[in-house]
Amino acid sequence: MADLLQIIKNIVEMMGEFTTVVSVVCFLIGVVMLITALKLAQKRQEQGPGQGGWNSPIATFIIAGLFFSLPTLVDVLNVSLFGVESQSASSIFTYAKTTVGAIKGAEGKEMIEGLVLIVQFFGLIGVGRGLYLLNQSAQGGQGPKTFGPGLTFVIAGIVATNYPLVAGIIQSLISTQP
Repeated sequence: MADLLQIIKNIVEMMGEFTTVVSVVCFLIGVVMLITALKLAQKRQEQGPGQGGWNSPIATFIIAGLFFSLPTLVDVLNVSLFGVESQSASSIFTYAKTTVGAIKGAEGKEMIEGLVLIVQFFGLIGVGRGLYLLNQSAQGGQGPKTFGPGLTFVIAGIVATNYPLVAGIIQSLISTQP
């Protein structure tokens, strides 16, 4: 039976392939959304000015572009929210020095780095899910029931992709040392 460290090592080894799959899926979603936006625009143009607005096709077109450039979007949002680009998983030891940084031993550090990398990966998926929910909101699907969760997924995904910095911020907020 494999131990937890070996399981995390195996997942980290496959993380490159997982990231490639997510990138390809996001690109394909972007293509489908682009085609949908063009069909919505064509339908709107054919029906005339009294048959609805341009909000839905334009929003779908913008979100399709965001899906095309998801890694760049994540970097831009990280710089916007935190002032720095996405941090590597190993940087958690520099941001959270008194808690995580105090761990001794290579196995413990390797396990923490692996877990942080997994959290960052799920953050990328969260941003994609948030964009999808925002597109559903733009289509008029369930109104505010999709906009709030979509925005929350985007923000939470960005926080997860920059987890080392967030861990350092949380540590500094709750630390009792001056």
